[in-house]
Amino acid sequence: MAWRLLRLEPLGLQEGPASPPEPGAFRPLEEPWEAKRGGQAPWPEPLYFVDGRERAEALVAQGPRLALLGCVAAGAVALKGGKVEVLGLRVRRVGVGLEEALWAGELVYEPAPTLGEGLEGLQAGLRAAREALERKVAEGLSEGLLVVDGPVRLLREGPLLGYIKTHWVRYLPKEREALLEALAPGERTPAFRVHRKGLELASWYVRLPLPPEGLRPPLAGLLRVETPLSGPFLELADLSLGLFPALASHPVKDPRAPQNLLPVGGLERELSRRMGRPEVVGRMLARYLGGAR
Repeated sequence: MAWRLLRLEPLGLQEGPASPPEPGAFRPLEEPWEAKRGGQAPWPEPLYFVDGRERAEALVAQGPRLALLGCVAAGAVALKGGKVEVLGLRVRRVGVGLEEALWAGELVYEPAPTLGEGLEGLQAGLRAAREALERKVAEGLSEGLLVVDGPVRLLREGPLLGYIKTHWVRYLPKEREALLEALAPGERTPAFRVHRKGLELASWYVRLPLPPEGLRPPLAGLLRVETPLSGPFLELADLSLGLFPALASHPVKDPRAPQNLLPVGGLERELSRRMGRPEVVGRMLARYLGGAR
């Protein structure tokens, strides 16, 4: 029985709390609990930024079975000696729930496992495929400082930072949260411990520069940063105060400013270009899989 198209672009996938912290008592790693401001420590070079994108392209059915066709991409940007270089770009099309490859003209969707039941399991499978591609890109980078867009999911010998732009999960007890709203641009909270899926991490919040005009919510311009607890986390926490504000985007050029960092914004545009235009992909899927309902 052939696969038939149910719906094009079925999901607007968003990055949620893919790996929430495990329950436990809050443990600060620095005292007193007050805003900290650091110097302008030089960045280790090369400085790598790794990011990935995912796009759900179609929901297909074979009798009662469902599969999610999507595209995942990942790559890196290297900053060294004042030069910017894009590295390790990878693009894959995957069919979450397929048992064998599915062809739609020039498009080939490779089988990928579901991670749960129903539509949520299909979404999780697509997200896992993107994360696996990001890991492959990161494994090909050595020396320097590696910065990943999102939580830390891997370990490496060199320094590593993950930064999270959206705040789905509460990490601080209520009596400590007042400091978040009080942070000025270029300040951070003290570091605190996070335990997630066997990883021991140090984390802290950084306030990025904000344009003087306009109203904004109390958590605007906040990044949550994390790094393995076994590394030089206090040194990296102070380094982040110079790194992230210097690379913050401006709302004139990026609606997700300032959290969407400049090197990552450029990488995302290149990844999107290589993934292909959604309307062209949609026409090919409709032609070869029977049209959307």
